[in-house]
Amino acid sequence: MLPLFRHIATFACAVLLALPADGALAAASPFAGAAETRWRYDEVTAKLPREQAAIASVAQARINIALHHARRLTEQRLCAGNWSPRGSIHRQQGPLLVRQADFNAGPNDNVWFFQTLREPVRLACNGVSRARYFMEMSRHLPAWISIRPAGLATQFRLGEAYTGAIPSVAAR
Repeated sequence: MLPLFRHIATFACAVLLALPADGALAAASPFAGAAETRWRYDEVTAKLPREQAAIASVAQARINIALHHARRLTEQRLCAGNWSPRGSIHRQQGPLLVRQADFNAGPNDNVWFFQTLREPVRLACNGVSRARYFMEMSRHLPAWISIRPAGLATQFRLGEAYTGAIPSVAAR
């Protein structure tokens, strides 16, 4: 029993040491590398305001729940309820606490930054394009999540398509 306790305690300490302290900001930026490499994958980018999640694990849970809910609603609407498989994760970053001045208006401009790239897979929606699927899914996501299907420069947020920089939430 004691070795198991030591193992759990060691793991818990390692996790706590990896989390940024209150007020400390991790240096994070979107994935380094050529854009053409990123475009081969489905991309999810989240910038969750710090006020909505005190720690990284809560931020990750909020992001996962929002994505699952949006996928479920999209599949009901476009795919006759058929589940569309998700591709394997190619790369994932975050959630990391970062300063994002143009994203969150107000005195606290810290956000949890999360980004993932997934292998694109065929949808279980007959006749529905990936762009239409991602557009519909974005309608069901909070404003702090944007998504982009593989092969397109277009990102989707709140049911709108953007080919350049996405306007900040504060400006909306």
